[in-house]
Amino acid sequence: MNPEMTTETYDSQSVLLIDDDVMVTEGLAAALECNGRTLITCNDLETAELIVERFHPSHIVTDVRLSGPFAYEGLALLPYVQKHAPDTRVILMSGDASDALQREASTRGAAAFLQKPFEMDDLDATLALMTPSPSDSSESCVIRVPTLDDVLASDGLETHFQPIVTLHGRETFAFESLARYRTDSPLRNPEMLFAYAAKKKRIADLEFACINATATGAGALPGAPLLFMNVHPEVFSTGQTLVRRMKAAAANHGLPLDRVVIEVTEQASLPGTPIALAAVEALREIGIRFAFDDVGAAYSHLPLIAQVRPSFLKISQEFGQGFESDTTKTKIVRNIVALASDFGCDVVLEGIEEESTAAAAARAGIKYGQGYLFGRPSPSTSYSGGVQ
Repeated sequence: MNPEMTTETYDSQSVLLIDDDVMVTEGLAAALECNGRTLITCNDLETAELIVERFHPSHIVTDVRLSGPFAYEGLALLPYVQKHAPDTRVILMSGDASDALQREASTRGAAAFLQKPFEMDDLDATLALMTPSPSDSSESCVIRVPTLDDVLASDGLETHFQPIVTLHGRETFAFESLARYRTDSPLRNPEMLFAYAAKKKRIADLEFACINATATGAGALPGAPLLFMNVHPEVFSTGQTLVRRMKAAAANHGLPLDRVVIEVTEQASLPGTPIALAAVEALREIGIRFAFDDVGAAYSHLPLIAQVRPSFLKISQEFGQGFESDTTKTKIVRNIVALASDFGCDVVLEGIEEESTAAAAARAGIKYGQGYLFGRPSPSTSYSGGVQ
């Protein structure tokens, strides 16, 4: 239930600085900093691509090589920029300014090529940025985007929890855990953080860290509700590693496994491989239950419903929010309720913001609800006095 990532823009003087050496990007940012400019530093190609997609910086300054003498990520970034942010000007920099390399850079659309070392005045002139007028009182802004290793090594990963309630009685039945990362960078957006991990092909590493953060925070929740933990479908391909990590996180933080519901997210298709299905079975044997998230939206795990045997089907907020006043949504909700009944599952309706929606869901035979009407995602400590 992460917000959809949207395209944003900074001001006309936004500069993305890319180099695998943090000292280089920090130095460039310090030298270029002045009122009215936004400077964004990245230290790998994957975060740079996400920044290009989402923020469309006015300029990019990037080293040609980011991961070794034979990798040319700076060149590879050029067609990516032309596709996602065609108005962005790219300046390449390199200690190797051979004629062949400069010709290739020009062919791919680079605006300029600087030979290292160079004077910062030369870079400033090449950027051709407007000088802020004296009346421009906006302060400079430097945004440092951490690497995935930085994220995993920090204590910034945390979990917020959103209550799931019984629609009859309004008692807290469970909490859904939602990953958050404390940062001033765009990675505070959970969808962007997971998109970054996917680009790095390290979804499992991030998910295991989130599982541990969830188990840590769950200890402060009141009572003994179920805990819905989001897990990316790709992680099931790690097989017994997922099982071991779940058991270790639960044991380290005193979390009973029979309280855990793994919510299989809709970010990809759930693998139907023997390794993945064996992991599902092993998790079930230690008391963990399953839920299918966002049923009916994006990818669907329903072809594997018989093998996974989920205890819950969650109807996405896309269909849940105000469904009672929308004929199409109402039909979809009723069909999912009927499907859940056929497979012996309970239904959780997401996106409930109005009493009318909660009442209609109860009339439709839905037991559980989730949404802003019952509570927003919050740190576990905010529930120490009970759920409002």
